[in-house]
Amino acid sequence: MVMTVNAWGFPITGDRVVEALGTNFSTNDMWLLSDLDVPSGAKSQAILSQLRDRMEDGPLEVSTVDLCNALADAPQVWVLNVRLSSDYEVQLYIEDGEVFEESLDRAVRIRNIAGSRDSEVR
Repeated sequence: MVMTVNAWGFPITGDRVVEALGTNFSTNDMWLLSDLDVPSGAKSQAILSQLRDRMEDGPLEVSTVDLCNALADAPQVWVLNVRLSSDYEVQLYIEDGEVFEESLDRAVRIRNIAGSRDSEVR
């Protein structure tokens, strides 16, 4: 799915990101999350807190379902930087509430069954 920056609308809500990820990726796909800044939604407060704590020492791997659960109901996504762990060409980068990089349209996705080999990823 190719999306233009204008297709995201403003503000970019957590639910809009959830829709884009949920439509194109398996719940088990793993993402390298290197930056996240969103106001907490009612449902996502605990999950966001856990992700923020885990990111304290650097990037981490998170599944599509966990990322979507964290972003659900967030009124706006200020910063989000994720890349598909199995294919770094697939990415979504939001900064200051605007999409700067978006390539969620890869036709072939290979799951990273063995997990990340990056020692910086927890």
